[in-house]
Amino acid sequence: MAHRSFAVTFAALMSPFLVWAAHFGLVYGINGIICARHLQDARLLGYPLSPALIGIVTVLALLWVAMLMARALGGHGPADHVAAEDPRRFARWFVAAGAGTALVAILWVALPALMVPACG
Repeated sequence: MAHRSFAVTFAALMSPFLVWAAHFGLVYGINGIICARHLQDARLLGYPLSPALIGIVTVLALLWVAMLMARALGGHGPADHVAAEDPRRFARWFVAAGAGTALVAILWVALPALMVPACG
């Protein structure tokens, strides 16, 4: 069995929350830059720039977290290097539960940002 440091295993356990945190920062960063640079009227693929970028970032975050959940539910987790079954089972459960929570949190952050104008 390969040995992983505690920091790597802990980061893997927290990965759904880290994806949510990155999404949170990107959503508010996008809106902040658009307002600071007066890009409210800019368009991307025919859509206003802010909702288009936030939509892209949101879809990517949702896909990433869904992949983490699918891996955890499929029997793969951050503690696969541990010999005992209980820590592996807990790690898979924790990642799957965290991914479910992160999916809701990502939508919770994205919906208002998509419904309200960036600088409104």
